[in-house]
Amino acid sequence: MALKRDFTKGSLNKQIFFFAVPIVISNLFQALYNAVDMYFVGKHMGTVGTVAVSVGGPVMNLLFMAVAGMGLGVTLLLGSLIGTGDEERIKKTANTAIVMFLGAAILITLLGLFLTPYILSWIQTPPEAVADAEKYLRIIFLGMIFTLGYNLVCAMQRGFGDSVSSMYFVMAACLTNIVLDYIFIAQMGLEVVGAAAATVISQAVSFISSIIYFRSKKHIVTFSPKDWTFDKEVAKDLVRIGFPSALQQATINVAYLALNGIVNTYGLVASAAYGICVKLDNFAILPSTAVNDSVAAVTSQNLGVGQTERAVKGIGAGRKLIIPFNCMLMVVMYFFGGKLASIFNTDPEVVFMAGKYLKVSCFMYLLYGIYYPLMGFVKGTGNAMFALKNTIFAQLILRIPVAYLFAKVLGFGFYGVAAAWIAAPISSNTIYTIYLKSGKWLERLERNKAKGKSI
Repeated sequence: MALKRDFTKGSLNKQIFFFAVPIVISNLFQALYNAVDMYFVGKHMGTVGTVAVSVGGPVMNLLFMAVAGMGLGVTLLLGSLIGTGDEERIKKTANTAIVMFLGAAILITLLGLFLTPYILSWIQTPPEAVADAEKYLRIIFLGMIFTLGYNLVCAMQRGFGDSVSSMYFVMAACLTNIVLDYIFIAQMGLEVVGAAAATVISQAVSFISSIIYFRSKKHIVTFSPKDWTFDKEVAKDLVRIGFPSALQQATINVAYLALNGIVNTYGLVASAAYGICVKLDNFAILPSTAVNDSVAAVTSQNLGVGQTERAVKGIGAGRKLIIPFNCMLMVVMYFFGGKLASIFNTDPEVVFMAGKYLKVSCFMYLLYGIYYPLMGFVKGTGNAMFALKNTIFAQLILRIPVAYLFAKVLGFGFYGVAAAWIAAPISSNTIYTIYLKSGKWLERLERNKAKGKSI
C-alpha cells in the first residue's frame, strides 16, 4: 500500500517532527515561485516587468489556496482510510480525486483564459504593464493541469504518511523554475513569456516525475485512465472537507488586504513597512502551518482506526515541537525585526517602523504555537466547516474592527494595527479550546461513522 509513515503507533513527537520538516521545506520552495520570476524579470525588464509578474502573484496565491484546500480533503480522507486496509475504498477515493482535479483544471483554464483581461482590470493593473501581465497570466492558466496535478500528488502522498517525497517534487519544480528562468529570460530574452513558460514547464516536470515515482513503487494509485472513477459520495466528502479549508485561507488574505487598507492611510512609508512585516510573517508562520498539517494527518489516521485518545495526544505533541521554536522566533522578531526588514528595504524610516511594529506583533507567535496544533486537530476530525467559521469570526468580525479601534479610535496609528495580529489568535485559541472540551467533535464523529464515513 506504500504507507510511508504510520501515525497509529510509535512516538508522536518523532512522527510529527519528521513529517513536519519536509512540509516546511516544501512550503518554503512553493513560496519562492513567484519571487524568483519577479527577480529575473525585474532584473532584465525593469519596473514594468516587475509589475507584470507581481500582479500575477495574488492571482496565483488564490489558486494555490483553493488547490491546497481541496488537497487537504484528499490528504485527510486517504489518511483516515489507511489504517483500515480497505484498498478498494482507498483506490476509489484517490481516483475520484484525480477526476475532480482534472475537471477543475479544465474549468479553471477556460475561465482563466477568458477572464484574464477582466482580472487585470479588477486589480487596477497599471496600463503600462497590462500587455505583459496578460501574457504572463494566460500562459500560467494554460499550465493549470500541471499545477493542480502535482499538488494533487503531494496531497495524496501526505495522506499515505509520506511528506518527504512530496518535498522532493516541490524542490525539483522550484529548482527547475530557477534554471529555466535564467535560460529563458537572462539568455534568450523571452521576458514575461519566459517567466511563465519556466513556471509551467517546471510544474509539468514535477508532475510527470511524481507519476513515474508512483508507478515505480507499484503503488495502488497508478494514475492510469483505465482506473479513473467518480464516486458521488467520495466527491461530496472531498468538497465537504476541502472547500471550507480553501475559503479559510482566502478569508485570512482578505483580512490582510483590509488591514492594508487601514495602513495605507498612514502614507507610503507605513505601507512599505507593513508589506515587509507581512512578508516576514509569511515565512515565519511556515513551521506552525507544517505542524498544523502534521497534527491533522495524525488525527485522521488515528480516528480512522478508532484510536481517539491517541489522536487527541497529537495536539500536545505538536505543541511540544512548535512552542519552543516560536518562542525563539518571537525573541528574534522583537530584537532583530528591524535588521530583517532591512533585507527588503534599506530606507531608515521604513526599517524603523517595521522594527517597531514587529516588537508588538511578535507575541502572536507564542499564541500560534498553542492554537495551530489545536486547529490541525479540528481539521483532522473532518470538521473543516467549524474551522472556517472560526476563521471568519477571528479574521473578519474581530481582527478588522480591533485594528480600526486601536489605530483610529484609540489613536495608536500604524502600530495599533499590530494589536489586531495578536487579537485574532487569542480568539481562535479560545474558541477551539471550548470546542475540544465540549466533546461536540466526538458526537459529530460518531454520527459520521453511523453513516459509514471515516471522518
